[in-house]
Amino acid sequence: MSSTLALPQRLDYQSLPALLDELKSVADDSLVLDAQELRHLGTLPLQTILSAIKTRAETGKTTSVVNANDACVDMLSLFGFTPETLSQPEAWT
Repeated sequence: MSSTLALPQRLDYQSLPALLDELKSVADDSLVLDAQELRHLGTLPLQTILSAIKTRAETGKTTSVVNANDACVDMLSLFGFTPETLSQPEAWT
């Protein structure tokens, strides 16, 4: 089974509690992070997403990033990621 989580326009420290709750609530084997609206990504939310991806991978679950707009791709590149590598913990752990 698969779940989709639509990321908001802005992920910063203020949006972190809601993001964390949503990530913790997903029990499905596959999680799709829809980044179509994402325009700002802070370090702490990125670290939270990375932790969730790694934890899910350790239990055999997958996470992918789809619909990344240009702003999202640019922000991820500043951190050394692409939408594809973000969802591959073996590439960054």
